Amino acid sequence: MRKFAVLLIVAGIVLSLPFCSGKKGKTKVIVIGFDGADWDFIEPLIEKGHLPNFKFLRENGAWARLKSMKPTLSAVIWTTISTGQTMEKHGIIDWLYVQRKGIKVPYNNSERRVPAIWEILNEYEKSSAVINWYVSYPPDHIKGIFVSDAIRKVVFMKKNERFKLRDTVYPERYFNMLLKCVPGNYKEILQKMGIPDYIAMARKWGKDPAKLPVIADFKAFIRMEKFVDCVGELVWTRGNYDFFALYYRWPDVVTHFIGMFLPPNLAEKGLEEMQKNHRLEPSLRKELDEKTAELLLPVYSWLDKILGRYISRMDKNTYLIVLSDHGFDFGPRGYNHELPDWMPPPTGILGILGPGVKKGYEIKKASVFDIAPTILYIYGLPLGREMDGKPIAGAFKFSRKISFKKYFRRKFIKKHLRELDNRTLKELRSLGYI
Repeated sequence: MRKFAVLLIVAGIVLSLPFCSGKKGKTKVIVIGFDGADWDFIEPLIEKGHLPNFKFLRENGAWARLKSMKPTLSAVIWTTISTGQTMEKHGIIDWLYVQRKGIKVPYNNSERRVPAIWEILNEYEKSSAVINWYVSYPPDHIKGIFVSDAIRKVVFMKKNERFKLRDTVYPERYFNMLLKCVPGNYKEILQKMGIPDYIAMARKWGKDPAKLPVIADFKAFIRMEKFVDCVGELVWTRGNYDFFALYYRWPDVVTHFIGMFLPPNLAEKGLEEMQKNHRLEPSLRKELDEKTAELLLPVYSWLDKILGRYISRMDKNTYLIVLSDHGFDFGPRGYNHELPDWMPPPTGILGILGPGVKKGYEIKKASVFDIAPTILYIYGLPLGREMDGKPIAGAFKFSRKISFKKYFRRKFIKKHLRELDNRTLKELRSLGYI
């Protein structure tokens, strides 16, 4: 009897360990996208005792400097991440295209030619929740809930006009529920997120915020980001999904302008060296990255809290994938991700946690093409025959037999809302993309 009691105690301890395989259950995958996040800024902050959840991710899972692609356009790369295919195949090849009427409009989800990972999972009756994925309007009709990136424009609309955006969500019945996430005033958002008032900082530096790229529209960007975060929380509570994907734009937005707050002498030295030698000395690069990381600490601290939130929600059958589409490198125009042809695209971040994931393992080769195949590999499903990436099998202690299948996307009726297009064009101009 005593032996039996001891066995029960040991079994209880084993089952309580994080990521223990335990009894086989429903495999779930959470994907958190942080646009523009970069290990070169995260690592110095971890070394100084900040970002405990990013540290946990690195020490308890597999991680990589995720190889990006050119052009480093978020619309293109996030579509590649979700499909595992090149832009020539998936059809989203730039920010804008010209309609038959000769009008320039942003690319949207109806132009994508191939299925995304959530559509493939839908074929296997797996439920998904997809929130704010880049280029996702009109929303895909899948089992679960799909909140397209167009819904974030609701923060600019009058209450009596918000109904116009009902079709940014599928099923539409969830739309009114999400409206409770429309954020309050600017100062309250800053306080809740722990973000500095960059508009006030610019004024202290003797600059006119209204004439500065990104900062001129900073209030709009931060309201949208707070809205998206709240939507993610609401959707999470609605069901026990097989697949959950949530995209944040915030690190990319802030890193685009944060260089203006670097010590002037340091920034000038970096620009001079880049223009003269097309490279930075390692010591100067380290100093620039560390100073920039310090300026970005409030942003990455907020991301770290989000990361911790989803780590805490993992059970023994859950995988968490954290990634970015690209990082930032110091080039002839300072920190950017759109760099001259002679510079490679800056790498993004990748972290994988879950049962059977190698602990503290650095993945040497991983690219944005490999994410969709890896998700299918986790589920044990056939890979897309047309996919250009491959599963990151080396990150796992287990191995699966790989098979292939040709997946198709159902035809989409092309749809544009001029009001949404105009707002998207304004954002792209603010970020300097068009």
